[in-house]
Amino acid sequence: MSTSEGTRPADAPPAGEVTADDAVGGVEPGYASWLHRVVAAVLDDAILAGVVWLVLGTGFVQPTLTPVLGADGASWPSDPLVLVPVGVALVLLVLQGTTGWTPGKLVAGIRVVDAATREPIGVGRTIGRWLLHLLDAMLFIGYLRPLWHRRRQTFADSITGTVVVPAVPDLPRRPRIVLYSAALVVCVLGLGYGCVPLGSEGTSSLEIGATCEIDGTGPALTTGTITLSGSVWTSGERRLWTVRETRTVQPVARLTWTSAASARDVGYRVELDARPPEGGPSRGFTESWDIGTGSTDGTVEGEDTLHTRSLGPDGDRHDVEVQASQDDALGDLRGVRLTARLLADGEPVAVCETVTDHGA
Repeated sequence: MSTSEGTRPADAPPAGEVTADDAVGGVEPGYASWLHRVVAAVLDDAILAGVVWLVLGTGFVQPTLTPVLGADGASWPSDPLVLVPVGVALVLLVLQGTTGWTPGKLVAGIRVVDAATREPIGVGRTIGRWLLHLLDAMLFIGYLRPLWHRRRQTFADSITGTVVVPAVPDLPRRPRIVLYSAALVVCVLGLGYGCVPLGSEGTSSLEIGATCEIDGTGPALTTGTITLSGSVWTSGERRLWTVRETRTVQPVARLTWTSAASARDVGYRVELDARPPEGGPSRGFTESWDIGTGSTDGTVEGEDTLHTRSLGPDGDRHDVEVQASQDDALGDLRGVRLTARLLADGEPVAVCETVTDHGA
């Protein structure tokens, strides 16, 4: 797809070559302003944020066309639906590589092209340029560089031999209006779903509770009790015309057991598993905590765990509490299967499980 931009200026450098006047000199006309580039980046990232919210809910890191070092965000869940926003990001990169435009760039009226030919740079160079934006992200200097650079290039632009120019598609009036309208609708939906919560639709909870008496299995555990508790909270967030439910499961396990004095070198570990009653590899989670060994009285507090050990001539008493919290781990609120396990030197010595149905 061609534009009326014409061929490159005679002094445009080859791809990858950074010249002396890359850092100084007045800004030349014919290149996209920094503000237009920012608007395009915001719109494209809003599209990705909207897809993440629709597919996965809140609290998950989103792909971006303008990577930033040290960006905050939760880890990707194990749900295969994570491939949807990744796929959308790849589609945007392919569009930029083959046409020079993305929906955000089309609405902002700018295009990424080769500095020499003023043609699209292809998918390979587009992905390389995207990776090189990590260099631009260092202290944001690269992203700010178009403010003073004579060809308004970031470091990634200079290295890959690209420029960003004002451009409109060379199409007849009616197809051009249709194209712009479609891009504008996509960007508005991205802003609405990705950036503008309209309120909460209320919360509900599902309580968890069970107690298991544990028979002794050897010196590492002579007798004990495991108590399971916690809740699954469901909240609804409305954006535009859609309400997206997010479930937060917060299981707690309290374990009390006695062990023989000869088992003070045994290493204990607690596992807590929560998933829907029907299971399934894509939903639910398992967390574990090393309780460790010990031959002295005292309380040890770790991340989401508390262990009190009381030594006695006839045996030792252990009191352990562990707590986990995960968003959108269960898929729906039909129920939860909660399992706690106590392991001694890697071998299970106690298990407690409960299944709570919705409304129980």
